[in-house]
Amino acid sequence: MDQTDLQILDSVTAGDTDAYELIVRRYQGMVYDLAYRLLGDASEAEDAAQAAFIRMYSSLGSYKREMAFRNWAYTITLNVARNKLKRRNLLSFLPFLAGKDAEDAGGGVPEPAEAGGEPDAQLEGGRLRSDLEGAIGALPEDLRTPFVLFHLHRLPAGDIAETLGVTPNAVSLRLFKARGRLARALSPVYPEYNTEDI
Repeated sequence: MDQTDLQILDSVTAGDTDAYELIVRRYQGMVYDLAYRLLGDASEAEDAAQAAFIRMYSSLGSYKREMAFRNWAYTITLNVARNKLKRRNLLSFLPFLAGKDAEDAGGGVPEPAEAGGEPDAQLEGGRLRSDLEGAIGALPEDLRTPFVLFHLHRLPAGDIAETLGVTPNAVSLRLFKARGRLARALSPVYPEYNTEDI
């Protein structure tokens, strides 16, 4: 039977430091993906993920058990990524995905078109995905983060609110604003798509 996060953390705080590896394995994909989507660089995302796990470990004494560990991990990862962004002084714009590194990480490869689909449709699908990723990357960080957490990580609004330290209404408003900006960015190129439903 799988141990819960709290059971594993109890083992770690009781002195079984090797048990922390279970937490790392459980959350490494989530932590890396979030860092990558915020930083847009595979190498920086790896560094941020490693730093986030180190910070989680060193801060276990301040972890409040009423908060889901997953949400706490998101919060710490967001803080680490934001600090990296501040150091780069690029908060106004970030590429969402970056070339070959993104493909290596599995994030930038276009979805395959239907078998037997027209080559133009395959090209158009890849172009739409690329344009959408670029538009998401151009969102301000305060809109991009809830959008990524909600639409790509599939977190409920309540968990996002807890992670970001805001109200669920604030999350809903930020998602609404993010969708509106994406619609405005994409509709001139893709008028046939209802981008309000992103």
